[in-house]
Amino acid sequence: MSTAPQYEFTNEQNAEIGNLAGKMRFVGFFSVAFGVLALLICLMSVLYLFSDQLPKGFRDKVKDYYAKAKDKVPEEISLEKIPKSNDFLTGVAVFAGVTGLIFFLQGIWTRSAGGSFQKIVDTKGDDVNHLMSAIGSLRAMYGQVYLLLMAALLGDLLAVGLTVYHYFGH
Repeated sequence: MSTAPQYEFTNEQNAEIGNLAGKMRFVGFFSVAFGVLALLICLMSVLYLFSDQLPKGFRDKVKDYYAKAKDKVPEEISLEKIPKSNDFLTGVAVFAGVTGLIFFLQGIWTRSAGGSFQKIVDTKGDDVNHLMSAIGSLRAMYGQVYLLLMAALLGDLLAVGLTVYHYFGH
């Protein structure tokens, strides 16, 4: 137990915090679900891309799965229309994997913060500690977003620099 002085929120404040906690857990659940779905898309892309390099028994199961799935996919979006090239499928796999990981982690941290906010409402005498735990989860999530935005900004600057170099450098 922390030695920090504790503050007990009022019933009205607890109602607001409880409302926030419920919404955070709901959003976090769907973020985790979306992340898992994107990670599955990444896995399926990688399996399709490297299907000819898999062990024979597993390769046959993957081919059977795709053959069954192909029958259920409308002809307009058939797998045959997707080019089986490293560039395309590698891009799909990387995008789905990165997106899935981001949403998955954000969902976990959002649910964790929501749970800590709910503990403020559900318990007595430890509101400040629960609040600090919620803030820690939010700090982790926004720290991740901050790093991703900085990496994107650096990537964009690099892309602009390379474009200008190739355009004017020749």
